[in-house]
Amino acid sequence: MDAQTTPLLADDGGAAPKSPAPGREQVAVVDDDPAMRRLLSAMLARAGFRAVEFDGGAGALAGIDRTIAVVCLDLGLDDIPGIEVLRRLKARQRDVVVIVVTARTRVEEVVEAMKAGAYDYLAKPIDALRFSQTVRRAAEHAATLARVRRLEHQLDERNLLDTLSGQGAAMREVARAVERVRRADVNVAIMGESGTGKELVARAIHDGIGTRNGPFVAVNCASIPPAIQESELFGHEKGAFTGATATHQGKFEQASGGTLFLDEIGEMAPATQASLLRVLQERVIVRVGGRTEIPVDARVTCATHRDLAVEVRAGRFREDLYFRLVVYPIRLPPLRDRADDLPLLVAELLRRSRIARDRNIDAVSPEALAVLAEYRWPGNVRELDNVLQRACLACDASPIGIHHLPPEIRAHSSFPPARASVPAALFAPAPFPEAVTGGEPRPRPRSPAERTLREIESTAVHAALQTCRGNVTAAARMLGVSRTKLYRDMKRAR
Repeated sequence: MDAQTTPLLADDGGAAPKSPAPGREQVAVVDDDPAMRRLLSAMLARAGFRAVEFDGGAGALAGIDRTIAVVCLDLGLDDIPGIEVLRRLKARQRDVVVIVVTARTRVEEVVEAMKAGAYDYLAKPIDALRFSQTVRRAAEHAATLARVRRLEHQLDERNLLDTLSGQGAAMREVARAVERVRRADVNVAIMGESGTGKELVARAIHDGIGTRNGPFVAVNCASIPPAIQESELFGHEKGAFTGATATHQGKFEQASGGTLFLDEIGEMAPATQASLLRVLQERVIVRVGGRTEIPVDARVTCATHRDLAVEVRAGRFREDLYFRLVVYPIRLPPLRDRADDLPLLVAELLRRSRIARDRNIDAVSPEALAVLAEYRWPGNVRELDNVLQRACLACDASPIGIHHLPPEIRAHSSFPPARASVPAALFAPAPFPEAVTGGEPRPRPRSPAERTLREIESTAVHAALQTCRGNVTAAARMLGVSRTKLYRDMKRAR
């Protein structure tokens, strides 16, 4: 508690603003002085906000979640220093807006708090008018940050759909499926191996009618111990169990008006499966240790790398829950079955990579792309992204070469580590032969070693132009050559 706590309230200049806040937003009040907590809570109520009180730093760190966007924090807490609470809150939730309300007014402490990410600094005794105005501005700032994050997510999701549509037939079908379900209020199950991008597809579905302006809350069921799964999903009341020092809103409440994404649903404990089934049927939850039924309004999307139908037959997953969750399944193909997508996927991952931008890396050499195409990618797109990040760190300038790739990737390659000046995508693997045409199998495509350089260049030019939809500049960038050279190669390829 701060050494100076009286007087608590300075002259308020008449009255606090009576106009209501934009909504009944929750504002956390963290102070170990009960009188100060009551005072601030009363002032917040007059300004149209709903206060959530915490009597110490430990309780605040345990109870403050993403449903609370503004925090009024005292620096002189008994259990954990307020500055440490501020740092931890900002570390795990960068957009939380923290107003320091304290009797400590030393310049060094003010500077330290602002450097740690505090939005504003109010000294005790509190001026009611200034306090209400500061909280109102903080709430508006938090709302602006939330809108910016949603716009960023929507841009990423649209880029994702554009990327999916520009790839092979399997991913174009995924893009069409996403477009269908984002306009319908149905539960979607995304199936695919680990690393195929299930959460990205779930975020793209979230950007649909009725959910795009709500939160996207992701839960990895495999990472939550069975004993606390229900508490995490449905919340708990204060005192429900040892360590429950404050009421906690579960993920269903946090996702209200938006999407709850249950990743690795196949790992959910049987007891939690039964509770989840009831929630999906009744559309209400009851917090652990509570009795009140709370309506929920969140779209449920799940994902798994397991075959849930097999899990049902084995008795590890409830059949009735399966039919509730898997209303519309979307299956993501593994990367090894998407050889045609590799050049565009590599370009997109490099575009999104902060390491690549910082080091001006925007291309992969033809030989390196050939090595990547030969690898089987057990970790799928996540592994490819990891490999590219590591290659960017090993590369001083674009393009990435074979010698920049990790040894375990190079070990699977049959291509010599030559560094000839050949257009990128030159050694892209030939498409798999189609089964039968007119009763006769098609001839086996010749490998790069069996084809002439002119044939390989011609194939690469046509493939790049087709992938880039005729955009010569983009095709030249993909091939790692100048536009002038590409025009010459196009003439030779006719």
